[in-house]
Amino acid sequence: PLAQRSRSVVPPEELQRFLDTGLYEESVFFVDELTRVDPSAYIIEGLFETDRPLPFASAQRVSDEHPAHVSAGEILMATGALGCLHAWLFHGCRWDEGWVGFGNRIHRADWKRLARLGPPIALRSEETRRRVGPARVVLRYRFEFRQEGEVVYVGDQSAMFVKGKSSA
Repeated sequence: PLAQRSRSVVPPEELQRFLDTGLYEESVFFVDELTRVDPSAYIIEGLFETDRPLPFASAQRVSDEHPAHVSAGEILMATGALGCLHAWLFHGCRWDEGWVGFGNRIHRADWKRLARLGPPIALRSEETRRRVGPARVVLRYRFEFRQEGEVVYVGDQSAMFVKGKSSA
């Protein structure tokens, strides 16, 4: 489980609270381990294990022309998971205290090559901008995901976290 695998960088009870009250079920939380959490640099690094059941990858019709791979949807869900971790760990947005979050813009999304099923994906997210208020936090992130040392995804995305009534 994420909380135990990440105990060297985040207290397990804090991470378990994040998961237990999260905006999505743990089955679609595509961060399996946190390997670095740097609040002063607003950076999170972790691993996405691709040898487990993935909802879209499991439904692929595989052929020589269309090899089995981690889908774009699963990659984007991993960015959302990291974004939520930033809000929780660095900005105090607690789901069980009335905070919610929504991705609101993909400024750029570049898939550099297919992410294969099997080898883990090394995840890196860094906040590049932030506006933090008492009931609204707007964050912009740069993502870089690598598999076996090669870049598979680079993204520039924003998300908004609000306390109380959502903007939906």
